Amino acid sequence: MSDIVKQPKLPVARTWQRESFSLPATGAGLDRFPFSFRYGGEPSTALLPGWTAHREPPQTAEDITVETIVFSDPVTALECRCEVKTYTDCPAVEWVVYFKNTGQVDTSILSDILPLDDPFPLDAAAPCHVHHSRGGLTQQDDFEPLETPLTFRQGGSTLELSARTGKSSTLHLPFFNLELGQGGVIGTIGWSGGWKASFQRQRDGIRVRAGMERTHLVLHPAEEIRTPRILLLFWEGNRTRAHNMWRRLILKHHTPRPNGQLLQPPFCEGVWGARTEVSHLEKIRWLQENRIPTECYWIDAGWYGERPLTEAADGLSNAWMVQAGSWHPNPEGYPHGFAPIGEAARAAGLGSLLWVEPERAHGGTRLAQEHPEWLLGPTPCSAGGANYLVNLGIPEARRHITDLVSQLIAEGRFTCYRHDFNDLRVPELFAMADAPDRVGMAEIEHITGLYAFWDELLARHPGLIIDNCAGGGQRIDLETISRSVPLWRSDLQCWPFDPLLMQTQTQGLAPWVPLSAAVCEAPTAYAMRSALGTSIVTHWSGQVLEGGADLPLARIRDLMDEALALRKYFYGDFYPLLSFSLAADAWAAWQYDRPDLGEGMVVAFRRHESPFPQWEAMLEGLDSDANYELYSWDDKDTRHMSGIALMTEGFAVTISEKPGSALFTYKRADCRSLR
Repeated sequence: MSDIVKQPKLPVARTWQRESFSLPATGAGLDRFPFSFRYGGEPSTALLPGWTAHREPPQTAEDITVETIVFSDPVTALECRCEVKTYTDCPAVEWVVYFKNTGQVDTSILSDILPLDDPFPLDAAAPCHVHHSRGGLTQQDDFEPLETPLTFRQGGSTLELSARTGKSSTLHLPFFNLELGQGGVIGTIGWSGGWKASFQRQRDGIRVRAGMERTHLVLHPAEEIRTPRILLLFWEGNRTRAHNMWRRLILKHHTPRPNGQLLQPPFCEGVWGARTEVSHLEKIRWLQENRIPTECYWIDAGWYGERPLTEAADGLSNAWMVQAGSWHPNPEGYPHGFAPIGEAARAAGLGSLLWVEPERAHGGTRLAQEHPEWLLGPTPCSAGGANYLVNLGIPEARRHITDLVSQLIAEGRFTCYRHDFNDLRVPELFAMADAPDRVGMAEIEHITGLYAFWDELLARHPGLIIDNCAGGGQRIDLETISRSVPLWRSDLQCWPFDPLLMQTQTQGLAPWVPLSAAVCEAPTAYAMRSALGTSIVTHWSGQVLEGGADLPLARIRDLMDEALALRKYFYGDFYPLLSFSLAADAWAAWQYDRPDLGEGMVVAFRRHESPFPQWEAMLEGLDSDANYELYSWDDKDTRHMSGIALMTEGFAVTISEKPGSALFTYKRADCRSLR
């Protein structure tokens, strides 16, 4: 992929980093660091000038420099440590703040911790917009991009964003783009629990504050906590190109690299887990015999517990929910465990995936009976009975869960581990656990325990891919995408399949999150192209072997081969060519460009109620002086156009069917063939 930066914005980021994190000659300037807290009731701006401060020697590796600044309270021995990361190839700054009690007694109350609390200068008359997105609440507008203007009138206006449910991407995605006149700052709150952010228009700029929703706690001797991670990228000029700088930053520095290679999520064939070994082996055999070009056999929920299997069970039944916590293969369905299924998948040239929901235990299951001391709750379960949260902040509980999941992975030699997290009133559970002087502590310990659990799994199983589900796209944040990929980005996909929603989810997520997967359940070009990405989830074998569907298998092979051939483009720059719309009478279109390859793709959709058969496409991000070959995958013809013509004059896209799609790839004329 291309270098991250083509815009001359590095000096601005470096200047901001120096001004925000440099230690002054005296303590008088210590109040300007871009984070804040209260300690013993006093604001950090008043406290830090009286604390000792030092900077540790920087550590540099490849394109990253890490500096650590340490503040110490000489009275109570509270230590505040800020680890700051800068990138030589990108105008970005990243940091995490840690607090540690280095004394012999409890600290005073530490509260209102905001790892981001800083003004961004802007003239009162200058325009300002905050670009952000909805989260994944299993609704039709999941990940819809939003834009909120902030004006300075009668004291200014304020925008407040949050997760609220205790999962990071439910109400809103934890990403934002603060547009300040001719430039701005893209940022994120890296935390997989509850968070909040506010953007307040002031006379001289925008005050941005972000952190956990609730913190009011003492630290015991030797105890240490961390805050959410903050990542800011500074930009100027074109906002879409700024988002592409962000995509490149995430791909290079915050995307998993199994076995040292940039993550390539697999195309997956999903199968419900409440099935027998015989049924799974039959489906794997069917995939192999019919040469379906998928890459991973997916065993979803329902494979565990003691209840008799119901072959008609699916995600809408509740048996899978009430057995969470009995994490052993159901003896009726899996008399030999997972080994035979894993072996069959490998023999068919497939990877394999296993679903587990280790953070939830239903009342009466094995984990709830054997280790009630590890559980927070109860809260009501939507399927009846009670749910409990398995507290990963307890080291013994985390070790048990890590060993359990690791053994399951090893038994089936699974290549993907699917981590779900459903049906828990998370803020309520954390509130139950927190004493009045420990508010926020249960969440901090659990979320950092989650990171430790995932990191240990990845260390034990090199090459493992983690699929981050969390009720379908409800934990998409910087920390999770650094370790995992959302292969099931909304539970809206559990209900009748709608290609339109695959389109809107892609367009909503792509500016923030480069890698995710959509679903295709219909063997049409319109449906498959609506799901295009680095990964696609299908359910062909179940439709045929359980539903009796007569599918056009040759057509499915062609469509999936097409999708696999296009996968490489989704690692490139993303350009929405039409505005986001949920309307059934609209068109949707976007472009993925790989400047490092000199090629890219364009896909357009005429939705089922659109009266318009034609649209003029004008591309972005091309080399104005280069000549390109533009290939239509539908008409099988090639035309030759200059880069400047493709960007300023464009070309006509005609789709006679509704719904219908059009697909094009392009290459610089000096590159190899288009396919």
